[in-house]
Amino acid sequence: MSELITTLESAGDAEQLLIAGADTILVALQDLSSTVADKLTMEQLDLVIETAKAAGKKIAVRANMTIHEGSLAVVEEKMKELAERDVDAIWTTDPSVFYLAKRKGMTDKIVYDPEMLMTSINDASWWLERGIKGICISPILTLQETEEIAGTVKKAVVTVHGRTLMSRSYRKLLTAYQQTNAENPDTSWAADSKLEGRKTLALTEKTRDGRMPVFEDETGTLIYSDNVLDSFDVIEDVLKSNPMGLLIEGSFLNQEEQCAAVHAYKRILGGESAAEVGKEYRSAFAFEPLDSGYYEQKTVR
Repeated sequence: MSELITTLESAGDAEQLLIAGADTILVALQDLSSTVADKLTMEQLDLVIETAKAAGKKIAVRANMTIHEGSLAVVEEKMKELAERDVDAIWTTDPSVFYLAKRKGMTDKIVYDPEMLMTSINDASWWLERGIKGICISPILTLQETEEIAGTVKKAVVTVHGRTLMSRSYRKLLTAYQQTNAENPDTSWAADSKLEGRKTLALTEKTRDGRMPVFEDETGTLIYSDNVLDSFDVIEDVLKSNPMGLLIEGSFLNQEEQCAAVHAYKRILGGESAAEVGKEYRSAFAFEPLDSGYYEQKTVR
């Protein structure tokens, strides 16, 4: 059966996510992660590990920062600390983390997650040949493309719910915009208002009505999808390809929504009707822009 994985948006959410049915908690860490989720210290990670292990569940770490030469020493120290802990997987975007994991004998814990870029069987197969634990398929592929990759490589994680990361920049774009427009009376961007770390900002394109959450932190700027992906209409087809794991992204979802999503997919994995479970979830959270993402359409729209 596919493993149910979800992100830890706040350190205090772990217990509730486990009660909802999560098999693995994906944790963000300081100096390793680029995400809107709270980035934990090693001490906080230890408490989450204790909580998960007591429940017989797993912990994965999202080490998805773009690693630059000046930060390698810090990242290497973090990897050394992770090697001393009961962590089941390390999700990485940057190959340098794979290299450091290999030096620490942790190759088999690496899940390669290049976010939007894992789009081919050949790419996935090459990484799996390196002896890693698994790969994450891009969440902006169609259902057919997702099934082809997952069904072939067998060690794939498929994103089934939540807001999709659409763009990442190492630059602090919000702060730059603020500084550029500080003297413009037609904007409401106060020069003394700090934008870094704010989770209430969104972008709207001229040609679309949706609001795309945007977040800036010390790692740069992240832009998320205007829709909240749900896979209730296609999850039964996804499961036929036997993915290693199903990922529920908690970014910009409150705890109630995220836990309800985890519980919903757990029920489906347990044999309940996806149509009925999906109907209940959509009714409960009708205020969210839920849709099937790119599963039933090409990336360009």
